[in-house]
Amino acid sequence: MLICLVLAGLSIPGCASLRKREIVSDSIVSCRQMSRDGVAAMELGQWDHAHELLEEAVRTNPADIDARRHLAEVLWQLGEQRDAVVHVEAAVQLDRRHAPTVVRSGEMLLGIGAVDRALKRAEEAIALDPALAGAWALRGRAFRRQGDSERALADLQQALCYSPHKTEILLEAAEIQHSLGRPQRSLTTLHHLLDTFPPGEEPQRVLWLQGLVYGALERKADAVESLYAASRSGTPQVELLYHLAEAQKSVGESGAAASSLRQALALNAGHQPSQLLLAQVQGAISLDQGQVIRR
Repeated sequence: MLICLVLAGLSIPGCASLRKREIVSDSIVSCRQMSRDGVAAMELGQWDHAHELLEEAVRTNPADIDARRHLAEVLWQLGEQRDAVVHVEAAVQLDRRHAPTVVRSGEMLLGIGAVDRALKRAEEAIALDPALAGAWALRGRAFRRQGDSERALADLQQALCYSPHKTEILLEAAEIQHSLGRPQRSLTTLHHLLDTFPPGEEPQRVLWLQGLVYGALERKADAVESLYAASRSGTPQVELLYHLAEAQKSVGESGAAASSLRQALALNAGHQPSQLLLAQVQGAISLDQGQVIRR
C-alpha cells in the first residue's frame, strides 16, 4: 500500500510536466502551420493575408526563426521596411550563426541606408561562411555606397567566384568597371551576363549599359544598336532616349536622333540636355538641307 501511495504521489508532478510539454508543443506546431500557410500566401502574391498569418505565427512562438524571417520579407514587400528590419534582426539574435539570415539582415539594413551596420553584418557573414556569395556581394555593395569602387569591385568579383552566373552581381560589377574607365573589362562581364538570358529577353538596364560601353570603346554603330534595343525593351526612360540620340548623332543619323529626343521631351519637357541636343541636331539638319538646296 505504501509503495502504491508513493508511486501515486510521484505521478502527479510528472503529469503536470507532461501537460506543460504538450502545451508548448501545440504552440510550436500551430506556429509552424501558420508559417507554412503564410509562405504559401506569399507565393500567391497575397501579401496582406501572408502578413496576418505570419504576424500571428510570431505572436504564437516569438522564438521561431523562420516565422520571423518570413514576416520580415512580407513587411519589406509591403513597404514597411523598418518593421522588417526589426524582425530580421530578431531572427539574427535567435541564431547568430545562420549566415544567410545575417546576410539578409545586412541587405535590409543597406536598403534603409544603415551602411555601416550593413557592412558589419557582411563581415560577420563572411566570417561564418567564407564561401557564401551573398556575403561578399553585400560587402561589395556596402563599399560601393561608401564610394570605395575598387574594394566594391574586388568583393563582387569574389562573390562571382562562388556564384558565377548571378545576374545582379554581374551587372553591378560591369557598372563599376564602366565607371572606373575600364570599358573592355566591363564589356567582357556584360557578355557573360547576356549569355544567361534567352535571345530577346535581355533586360533594358543591361542593354543600356552595353550601349554606353560600346560608345566608350568608339564602337558607335554597336552603341546605337544596343541603345535602340534598350529603348524598345521595358518602360521608356528619358535618359536612355537621350543617350540613344547622342549615339545616333555620332553616326550621322540626325533625323533619328531628333525623333529620339522628341520622345524624351514628350516624357519630360523640362529635360535640359535633351533640349540642348535637339537644338544642335535640328541645326545640323537645317544645314544639311541648305547644302542640298545649294547643290
